Order: sequence, then C-alpha cells, then structure tokens
Amino acid sequence: MFAAVEHGPVLCSDSNILCLSWKGRVPKSEKEKPVCRKRYYEEGWLATGNSRGVVGVTFTSSHCRRDRATPQRVNFNLRGHNSEVVLVRWNEPFQKLATCDTDGGIFVWIQYEGRWSVELVNDRGAQVSDFTWSHDGTQALISYRDGFVLVGSVSGQRHWSSEINLESQITCGIWTPDDQQVLFGTADGQVIVMDCHGRMLAHILLHESDGIVSMSWNYPSFLVEDSSESDTDSDDYTPPK
Repeated sequence: MFAAVEHGPVLCSDSNILCLSWKGRVPKSEKEKPVCRKRYYEEGWLATGNSRGVVGVTFTSSHCRRDRATPQRVNFNLRGHNSEVVLVRWNEPFQKLATCDTDGGIFVWIQYEGRWSVELVNDRGAQVSDFTWSHDGTQALISYRDGFVLVGSVSGQRHWSSEINLESQITCGIWTPDDQQVLFGTADGQVIVMDCHGRMLAHILLHESDGIVSMSWNYPSFLVEDSSESDTDSDDYTPPK
C-alpha cells in the first residue's frame, strides 16, 4: 500500500500531527474467521496523535470501488490525554488502540457498538519512550526513558517489570518475531536483549557515537491467519446492480 499526502483544505489539521498508526479493517461478521489479506489491506483505520492531546481515528481506503459499504461513521476524535500524544499503536489481532502522551499517560481504547471508550489507563509519571504490541497481540512491551521496562497482557495484567540501570536513555523497544525475547535500543548505541520473563541475555554496543532511534524486523507486525476467500465474500460487499 502507498500513501499520498497532498496540500489542501480537506487534509489540514488545526494542530501538529505527531504520530501515525494504521490497521486493516475486519468486518463484523468475520471477527472469528481467518482474514482475507487482499481485502483486509484495502480498507482500514488511520490513528493520529496531535499536539493538543487529541487522538484522531479516520476510516481510509486504497480503492475506488463504489460497491463497498463504508462504516456509518468514518471519523472520531478521542479525548482524555492532558498533554501531547506522541505514540499511537494499533493492536490488530484484538482491534485495540494504545496511545501515549508526553506526561507518561497510556490509554488503551476499544470500539463497541460504534463508540470508542477507554478500557485501560496506566500512568507512572515517567515519559514513555516506546510501546509495542507482541506479534500475536496478547502482550504489550512498554519502555520508559528512565530505564524502567514492563511487559503486560492485553487485558492489563503485569507479567514482569525491570529497572535497567544505564547512563543512557532507552529510546525504543521491540519483540523478536517469535515473541520470546525483547530488545531495547539506547541513545548511546547499545542494544539490550532480554527473554520473555525479564532475564538479561545480552548487552551489545553497536554504535558508540550514534544513538539508536528505532528498530524494526523484516517481518509482519502481527500474525493474522490468512483466508482463501474471494474479494466478495463479506457482509460489507454489495453486488453491483
């Protein structure tokens, strides 16, 4: 999928957009079914976080088919943060949205019957450097700039936490593709590897003079069971007349 941004009054925001995250759309009748990837990545929801503390959720599509039904409401403004929203992260398997602000507040949002509401709130008063869902969506990895790291379940239960004592700040965190290890990058070029239970496995210096800003695997962000269904096998499809 390619995204094109143009200058125009329709696409303008009244505040600075600080972060973006996108997820594919799962029709209501297919919540418990394997997902047809071709259809899944043609439509979806774009989440944005802005400098006014508002989270925007907007329906998007990459096709021009008029026979596709769109949601009854295509734009939401989620309010609750008291400072700039700097991270937005979709959990595609569980269809949830995590958002983080500059004060350290973390909200997990869910949609029910067309409305968005806050399911979980976490605030330890320290700035979050990164928030990452595991590939199966069942766990969340939260890293803070003060060296505190935490792994919890999608329902909000804490699995383990640890205080990593470093002279440098933790800038990012990531799960390995099998969700059995977590990696952290630091502002002074170090990579820290821990297992899924919080035990330290390795401490590697990659770039002494260059900090690590972000990390990513050449691997799907989420494990979604694929379906061989055709593009028209959905309750969202209406045959052309």
